[in-house]
Amino acid sequence: MKRLLLLTAVLTFAIGTLLFAQSDKVNDFTLNDLDGNPVTLSELDGLIILDFWATWCPPCKVEIPYLQNLYNDYSDQGLHIIGISTEDINTQQRFIDQMRQDDVDMSYTLLIDPNGAVTRQYGIEGIPTTIFVKPDLSEIEREVGFIPQYAERFREIIENNLP
Repeated sequence: MKRLLLLTAVLTFAIGTLLFAQSDKVNDFTLNDLDGNPVTLSELDGLIILDFWATWCPPCKVEIPYLQNLYNDYSDQGLHIIGISTEDINTQQRFIDQMRQDDVDMSYTLLIDPNGAVTRQYGIEGIPTTIFVKPDLSEIEREVGFIPQYAERFREIIENNLP
């Protein structure tokens, strides 16, 4: 009986540990950038920020300059910022051009999720959703929505997790 209880406890712990370990990894994917080039998440070295966004989203528009500043400050240290939108190339390009007219560059990588498969796979229910990912694809943190006060936390996460 003691042996059975011990075995049950060990198995419960092992299964729980396995489930927890699996749940903190994000799914790998390949999507095309705005030039049609495929980008595979697992092929990126360094810290990754995945930002699910849309051109019609007011908080996304507020977040973009902060992401661009982070990209400017840390890309040479291994930071990748990946914007993911379900909108088509023309819609995104018009938005990028408008942002440029407002003196906001978007030089980080932008990907198209044409049928929303990756967005659904990641369980995105609100935008922007910003996910910090280590090179081994383990998720560090996820934030839904954006207000400028998040920028300090974003910078802290980056500085604590750069390679």
